[in-house]
Amino acid sequence: MTKLAALSLGLAVAACASPPVATFDLAASSAARSRGSGARAGEALTVTEPVALQSLDGNTIVVRGRGGELTMLSDAQWADRLPRLVQAQLLRAFEDAGRLGRVTRPNDGVVTVRQLNTELRQFNIDSATGEAVVEISARVVDTLSGNVLRARVFTGRVPVPGTVNGPSAAATLDAALAKVLAEVVGWA
Repeated sequence: MTKLAALSLGLAVAACASPPVATFDLAASSAARSRGSGARAGEALTVTEPVALQSLDGNTIVVRGRGGELTMLSDAQWADRLPRLVQAQLLRAFEDAGRLGRVTRPNDGVVTVRQLNTELRQFNIDSATGEAVVEISARVVDTLSGNVLRARVFTGRVPVPGTVNGPSAAATLDAALAKVLAEVVGWA
């Protein structure tokens, strides 16, 4: 057996022996599902994918250290890129609230007068405070003129119970996002 073949076989065996990384999804919260006072049939909103810095533009779960350093949980990950998951939850929250006639993505082929642009500023566990922190900057833009109609920053914080691990981090970040979604839906 050549050295290259032995090395390849060793790497394949090592890859099979390593435990799988736990994968988590975000789930819409009942707080964001409260039905509105009735859909406004003529109103539609396009929800764009949030922009994010590189540390939040992947599938890693981020922990912010006491000194501001960022680390990623090695035993847990999101089911998709975080901005894509957050966009899906924004769409779901608006649809479940039933306050608008239509809610779309930019590539759905529907032209709307209003667009919701968001930025993920924080989506991490803060080890200094022991909290899951979600901070999203939101802007409603008139798509015809390009004018920002309104803008606001939303923050949700939820204490992390016990030790920070994949399940606790994912659950508390999801709960912090649910708080933000409920506020965004009521505001937009």
